[in-house]
Amino acid sequence: MTADDPAMAFERSRGATFTWRTIGPHLVQFLRNLPRVRRAKKAGRVSDAFAEKIMLAVTAVNECPYCARYHTDLAADADVSRETVRQILENDVETAVDDDELPALQFAQHYAESNADPDEAALEELYAVYGRQTGEDVLAYVRAIYFGNLLGNTYDAVRASLSSFGRSLRTRLERTRSSLERRCPLC
Repeated sequence: MTADDPAMAFERSRGATFTWRTIGPHLVQFLRNLPRVRRAKKAGRVSDAFAEKIMLAVTAVNECPYCARYHTDLAADADVSRETVRQILENDVETAVDDDELPALQFAQHYAESNADPDEAALEELYAVYGRQTGEDVLAYVRAIYFGNLLGNTYDAVRASLSSFGRSLRTRLERTRSSLERRCPLC
């Protein structure tokens, strides 16, 4: 991974995470969505390149570093240019994609910005542009990556918290040891 790699846009997660209250409902929705993702992939109405652009649009909003790296690689495998990936990760979808793909990427961003609660009008617009089946395929990809983003961000937040706790504990133990050595020369 090089410094000019688009996936390096998010060195550390700053995006949305799960809480104890939200992880359950999101997990249920993710599990219900899995068959839809499989059907969408099998149907082929959304190309691999288009699917990766959708994934990157959601990831750009949620700022998941793990998903950014992974889907940047998958986008490259699907022949999406590095410049397009960079623009999407910078939330510049208007210049990144053509008019055919733009509504889906704007919906994907809206979905993430609304914390998985898009306006009914936005959903109806998605169906109006792509038709019901392709719109459902886009929605399936958006839901899948949204869950993945929050899972990655939550992992990153827990890891950072545990690392901070470990450093704090080591510092306290070191101070206690030093204090004991000063007070008890026999130790």
